[in-house]
Amino acid sequence: MSEVQEKIQTAKNLEEVDSFKKQAWKDYDRLYAELEFTCQRAAMMHQHEASRYDRKSFYIETAAEIVGASSIASLGVGILKKKMNLFTSRMGLAAVVGLPLAAGLEFLGKGKGTALPTLHDKAEKHKNSAAGWQRLARLTQSYRILMDDPRYDALQYAQWYKELVDAQQEISTIVNVPDSTVELFDDPVEVIKPLRKNKRLFQRYMELQDNNGAVHDGGDA
Repeated sequence: MSEVQEKIQTAKNLEEVDSFKKQAWKDYDRLYAELEFTCQRAAMMHQHEASRYDRKSFYIETAAEIVGASSIASLGVGILKKKMNLFTSRMGLAAVVGLPLAAGLEFLGKGKGTALPTLHDKAEKHKNSAAGWQRLARLTQSYRILMDDPRYDALQYAQWYKELVDAQQEISTIVNVPDSTVELFDDPVEVIKPLRKNKRLFQRYMELQDNNGAVHDGGDA
C-alpha cells in the first residue's frame, strides 16, 4: 500500500471513528433522557401514593377521635339523665355506656391500632421510593451534562448508564405502585404539568433573587 493510500485509509478510519462517536453520543443521550423521564414519572407516582396513604391515616385518626369523643359524650349524658353514682353503681355505669362505647373501643382498638401503623408504613415506603427516584433523575441529568465533555467517550457513557440502571433496579424493589396509579400517569400531561410548574416557580425565584441583588447593589452604591 502506497503512502497516499495509507493516508486515505487513515482518514477513512478517523472518519468512521468520529461518526461512531457522534452516533454513540446521540444514542446514549436519548437513553439518558428516557431514563430521566422514567425517574421523574416514578417519583410522581410514589408521591401520589404517599399522599393517598397520608390522607387515609388522617381520616382514620379523625374518625377515631370523633368516636372517642361521642362515647364520652354519651357517657356524660347518660350520667346526667340517670343521676347515677359511679362509685356505687358499676352495673349502672355499664348500662349507661352501652353499645356506643363498646363500638368506640372496638374501632379504636382495631381500626386505629392496626390500620394506622400499616398506612404510615406504606406512606413512608412510597416517600423513600420517591426520594430515590428524584435522586436518580438528578444523577442522570448530571451525567447528560458530562457527556458534552470531549474527554469522555462511549465506554464512559456505558459505565455511567450501567450505574444508573443498577440503581434503578434497587429502587424498584422498595414498593410497588398500583395499576390504577400507573394508568393515571400514562398520560404525559400528568408528568409534564408539575415539571412546568416547578420550572415556572424556579424562574420566578431567580427573578426575585436578581431583583434583590440589584437592590443591594444599588444600596451599596
